[in-house]
Amino acid sequence: MYDDSRHRPATPFFTAPGVVVWLSGVIVAAHGLRLLLPENLAGMLFYHFALIPERLALWASSASNSAAYDPVSLIGAGLGHVFLHVDWMHVILNTGMLLALGAPVARRLNGVRFVAVFFAAALTGAALFFLLRAPDSAPAIGASGGVSGVLAAAFLIRADPRATWPVLLSPTFLKTSAAFLLLNFLLAFLGPSLFGKGIAWDAHIGGYIGGAIVMAAFASR
Repeated sequence: MYDDSRHRPATPFFTAPGVVVWLSGVIVAAHGLRLLLPENLAGMLFYHFALIPERLALWASSASNSAAYDPVSLIGAGLGHVFLHVDWMHVILNTGMLLALGAPVARRLNGVRFVAVFFAAALTGAALFFLLRAPDSAPAIGASGGVSGVLAAAFLIRADPRATWPVLLSPTFLKTSAAFLLLNFLLAFLGPSLFGKGIAWDAHIGGYIGGAIVMAAFASR
């Protein structure tokens, strides 16, 4: 007997499906690119794509005011905030979770549907963030709303591989969802002292709800 490594299949560096790896790579690249931009351009990106409650309040209260009426920024913020991060640790945390949690979800769905779950969760997370925050609240950035939606989808699959509508009310999914909600409420109070900055817990919860609904809708079809 002999060992001929030439005939062994190559072991991929990432075992997650390609769509998860590519999405994570784009998020990493976006942060790296923003660090290379001049300060004024980086600031412009932040203004247009960060979740800034004050801008939404201005837009809602005076839609006829051209300075406040900025639908491009509002729509862009709902999707673009996932590509903005505070620092490399923030990026690594979000993409690491995306790679770990996204694998079973992407295997259950095709690539387009996986991306749809992620960005639908980002949108619902942004919507709840805007809804619950006061106009003078701090802006929020990061992919954690989308990642929370992928987490919900992974929990659905764990509760029932079919992940169809009835599983949303299953004891397994409800227990894990309750634990997720409790964790985020704790982060809302302890986040500033633990991490030195506020946590967008409402964006996490909104993303979780959106991801669960869209995942169940896709699986039921």
